[in-house]
Amino acid sequence: MERLKGFKLLIVDDDDEIRDVILTKLELHGAQCDEAEDGNIAFEKIKENTYDCVISDVRMPNASGIDLANMIREYDGKSPNFIMMSAFTDLNNESAKSLGALGLFMKPDDLDNLIKLIEDSNY
Repeated sequence: MERLKGFKLLIVDDDDEIRDVILTKLELHGAQCDEAEDGNIAFEKIKENTYDCVISDVRMPNASGIDLANMIREYDGKSPNFIMMSAFTDLNNESAKSLGALGLFMKPDDLDNLIKLIEDSNY
């Protein structure tokens, strides 16, 4: 069950309940998780910590997932892998990849695919 053992992840979503569901599922699979409620807070955490992967909502107040993707791309430090998630977005998988993301998944129904994408990001 610990498919994500050894992974340090940052979950970014402005919805506390969605963030908790994702965080709980990933921790059940062995991941060590941190959380942030918007892109600005997430970017500060990225500058202070090392993450294997950041999983971020697309639509958030203050700084969106797209804003965060751009901040990560321009960052001089060690940049983590990046996965975008959304329940509603005009963004598609190819658009997410063009921003530097490994992919886009639909929350909260697609958590098994998210786990697979995180596993594959380490190779």
